[in-house]
Amino acid sequence: MFERLRSVFARSQGAINNQGIATPGQLALWAGAQRWAFDFQGEPARFQLRGMAAGQPWMVESGTPARDYLTGTELRARADLQAAPDAHLMVINRALKEALEGRVYGAITETLQTAADESLPQEMRWLAMYEELQWPELPPSFVRLFAVVGDRSDQARRWVNAAVVSHLLGNRSEEQAALPLVLMLSGSQLSLRMQTMARYVPDLEYATALLMVATTVAAQNLLPAADSGPATLPPG
Repeated sequence: MFERLRSVFARSQGAINNQGIATPGQLALWAGAQRWAFDFQGEPARFQLRGMAAGQPWMVESGTPARDYLTGTELRARADLQAAPDAHLMVINRALKEALEGRVYGAITETLQTAADESLPQEMRWLAMYEELQWPELPPSFVRLFAVVGDRSDQARRWVNAAVVSHLLGNRSEEQAALPLVLMLSGSQLSLRMQTMARYVPDLEYATALLMVATTVAAQNLLPAADSGPATLPPG
């Protein structure tokens, strides 16, 4: 079942116009124009971007997928901030949520466990631990494509606000919206994973914009004023 889902994701990826693919040199120029650091790491799909958002450092890394539900190339992004330690929130695209929930259920029933195994990826454990959160202000177009999962509805409403919803929806097609994407806020770390193609600039623009607005909103809406100063990323 899961292999069939991966093949669907792969076909959706292939249907996307690849005219936005850039050379490493073009990527360096593009990043420089944004005043971001760019580090090409020798292979066509491997590079890092670094910048700041709301005084918080962020990094976007392109490379080989670290999750088996991703195909092609993975964009991994993170930002460190002084978030409340009890912030456990996730936005996941609905197609992936449904697939991972089936996988979590299978893992639990096969081993006769009553809770998700710690060896499972964090996003899968959270699907077993937390409920989907909804509120009236979430537009139907968002609810159709994405789910918000977490332990506190009040924090979710402050973080997944109109700006974050708008950036998640963006100008993306139904095919793009069906590709795996996970945006998580866990304690002091905000992270993003999404499937892409190597050096595909539209996805890079989407990921960096989403990461920066999600970081800015978290810093403004979830952090005490005294704790919103700059942080330092751990070694990559």
